[in-house]
This record gives sequence, structure tokens and C-alpha cells, in this order.
Amino acid sequence: MNFEENRINSQCDNQDNQVSAYCGTVIKQIRRECGMTGAELAKKLNVSQQQMSRYERGINKISVDMLFNLSIALNVPFVKLIKQVLLEMEKSNSDDALILKKSIAASDTVYFY
Repeated sequence: MNFEENRINSQCDNQDNQVSAYCGTVIKQIRRECGMTGAELAKKLNVSQQQMSRYERGINKISVDMLFNLSIALNVPFVKLIKQVLLEMEKSNSDDALILKKSIAASDTVYFY
């Protein structure tokens, strides 16, 4: 793997972690609004409380399947959950968030025929 491929892979990993961090922030907000503890949500999802905490802190990446299960456990439509993550990203002014916003904007212009 050459330098450019390493740089691109590093950027993708960083963006993935950044997205997971925003997902975690939103999940924690919604969970608290529901009056649920991290342990209660973890039990509903059949994961450990420690794993739930890692999701909420953005340490572990969250799969689409887990996001879907979270939306069910929190009784929030999946689309609303994703929209809240995007809104959270838009509020942020960090350098990572700006890079992520540009990546999303660029991908929005790609069309498949």
C-alpha cells in the first residue's frame, strides 16, 4: 500500500469514528429523554452496559443493524434517528466535522443510473 492509499484509508477510519461519535451523542440524548438508563437500554439490545457506554461515547463503531435495533428499543423512527445525527453534525464546527460535511455533500452529488 502506498502513502496515498494509507492517507485515504486513515481519513475513512477517522470519518467512521466521527460518525459513530455523533451517533453516540444522539443515542445518549434520546435515551435520557426516554428516562432510560444505559444498563436498561443495553439489556433491551442484549449487549453489555460497557458496550452500550462505548457506543454512546463513540469509541466503538455502530453498525446500521445496531442503529436500527436502537431505534426500535428507543421507540424512535429510524429516519428520525438518522436525521438527528445529521443535525448534530451540522451543529459542530470541529475540523473533523467540516471534513465529514464536505464528504457527505460530495457524495450527495453522485447519482447511479
